[in-house]
Amino acid sequence: MGREKIPKNTPVMFIPNHQNSFMDALLVVSTNWKYTFFLTRAQAFSTAFMRWFLENLNMLPVYRVRDGMSSVTKNNAIFERCIRMLEKKYAVLVFAEANHNLNRRIRPLSKGFTRIAFDAELANDWNLNLHVVPVGVNYTRHRESRNDVTVVYGDPIPMKQYQEVYTEDERKAANVLKNDVAKVMKTCTMHVQNAQQYFAHRVILDVIADDRGHLVQPEKTRELGEKIDSLATEEDYLAAEKLIELSEKEDIDLSYLAAWTTGQITPLWKKILLSPFIILGYLNFRLAYIPIEKLVTHTIKDHAFDASIKFLLSVFLFPTSMLVIAGLLWLIGVDAMWIWGYLANSFISLYGFKEWVRMRKLKKTEVKWQQLASSKSEIYQEMIESLELLKKLKAKVFDN
Repeated sequence: MGREKIPKNTPVMFIPNHQNSFMDALLVVSTNWKYTFFLTRAQAFSTAFMRWFLENLNMLPVYRVRDGMSSVTKNNAIFERCIRMLEKKYAVLVFAEANHNLNRRIRPLSKGFTRIAFDAELANDWNLNLHVVPVGVNYTRHRESRNDVTVVYGDPIPMKQYQEVYTEDERKAANVLKNDVAKVMKTCTMHVQNAQQYFAHRVILDVIADDRGHLVQPEKTRELGEKIDSLATEEDYLAAEKLIELSEKEDIDLSYLAAWTTGQITPLWKKILLSPFIILGYLNFRLAYIPIEKLVTHTIKDHAFDASIKFLLSVFLFPTSMLVIAGLLWLIGVDAMWIWGYLANSFISLYGFKEWVRMRKLKKTEVKWQQLASSKSEIYQEMIESLELLKKLKAKVFDN
């Protein structure tokens, strides 16, 4: 959305929100035509192979204080490379929030991107015509694969307009630019201004909503957020915070809990209709999914990497699984027509496998919830009461 706003024949700096690891960058570059370079945290360039691999993907390392003060000075050369790229009318993408976070709100922006932007204009006597384009990347489900996403491009901000204030006060100019970019970013994605009220917005709009379609429509999300703020009480805010806290402590996925407790489960008729594809999907992809599941569940601690890991490994493992099975069918003498038919139906069965994964997660959540009810009844009751209170608020928000 808003791609027509991206200036043509002029350098651009994209400043997106950062909620979902490197999937954010991939989505931005795949939805516009600009040849783009990315600033990526230096930790990713830990080996010679990774440095070669990432640099061939137009990724450049950026160093932080935690990498050591001596490393931070290396940024001078990296920023200089960014300026050279901008002079060629390419684009540079910077995650100005400095790190990723699953929370659906814009966090304070760091000043690194302002330095590149101002230095680029200074190096070209303020004639570079650089524009900063704020971007919002919006997911229906951050941690899930195959979810709906919209990339919203905000109104471009010409750097030329800051020349006068920069000449008078460089620090003030950097702060003005940061504030202007953040203001546009907040129109491109979901943003809850008051962090203490964020949990209620998350529960109502993300966790227990019947349909998450609004999460990829910033204007709709903003409208619903205003309703929450006008209808919610202090009790609602505290209940949402407590519900999130207890669910994380007891390792219960609230999204699946809400789906199970509100009856948002696949009806029997649909299960029967989809059963051939679910069975085929299971046979095709279950083994390939095991290493992905183990990585996400037991190895990766930062859940902002979940969708990215699932995407990268699935792109390799799922087709490999299909080809191995096709090869085995060929070796045992199955006719080529049937093998091609199998491959064609296997792509359709991806939907069936996704449905199997969803049903399995629902069942796991149901088991955990029942175990909590029997072993920790006080916590169970507290979560039930909070959930019921917030369901009432949800009904008001979506019915008004």
